[in-house]
Order: sequence, then structure tokens, then C-alpha cells
Amino acid sequence: MTRQMNILLVEDNPLDAMIVERTISKVAPGTVVERAEDGIEALEVIKSGSLPVPFMVLLDINMPRMNGHEFLKELRSNSGAPSSIVFMFTTSDSVQDIDKAYAEHVNGYIVKRPNKEGIKNALETLQSYWTTCELPCRPDGRRLNLV
Repeated sequence: MTRQMNILLVEDNPLDAMIVERTISKVAPGTVVERAEDGIEALEVIKSGSLPVPFMVLLDINMPRMNGHEFLKELRSNSGAPSSIVFMFTTSDSVQDIDKAYAEHVNGYIVKRPNKEGIKNALETLQSYWTTCELPCRPDGRRLNLV
């Protein structure tokens, strides 16, 4: 049985978000996608518990109010979800951005390609990762529920 992905898409660009959401619906039908437009909104979504667990975060860097690096730092420090699976999903291929993301313990860094095929390939890889990898355990040692 294939495990359903649950994604928090943190993306301020409506067109980019629409492309990602449409591609996900083709690559992994049934995926739950909740969108936040910046880091502050994303932290609110996580704290609300509205996204099914387990989930992964696809995180842009350049956003208003709270950018991706600031969000990641806050998430890892005291958000209540420090072990969340987070992939930077951004147009920035800056060495500084990549190094900073890994210093804040991002799980992976994906540079968005400017075409649908590149985005499709990245999301297919994430789907494969999601269905292949073991999920982290809860503090009591039990595996997270599979959705």
C-alpha cells in the first residue's frame, strides 16, 4: 500500500504554488496539500494541528514577513515540530542559501527548475522518498501513524 503524502507548501508566489499543487495532484493523487504564504502562516498551520501527521514541508526561501531560513530556524528550535521533514524548494541556487539551509538541518535542498518537467521530476522523487523511507518515531517510541 502506498503511503499518502501530506504536504505543507510554504510559497508566496500564487503561480508557483498552483503549478506545484497541480503537479502533485498528477504525481501523487490524494496528497493533502495545505499552503501557507510565508513562514509565520506556516508556523500557525503547524501549531494548529490541521495538517495530517506525518507531513513534509516544501519551503521557499524568499517570502515576506518570515523567509524560509527564519522559518526553518524557528521550526527546529521551539515550534513543537522540530523533527519535521523539510525540503527547501526554491529558485535560489546560491551556495550561501544552500549552506545556511543545511546548517539549520533541512532534509534536502531542491532548486526549482523553470519548467514543468523539472518540477514533475522533483515531486516524483519526493513521492518515492515518502513511500520508501521509514518515518520518525514519536517520543514514546511508537511510529507515527501512516495515513
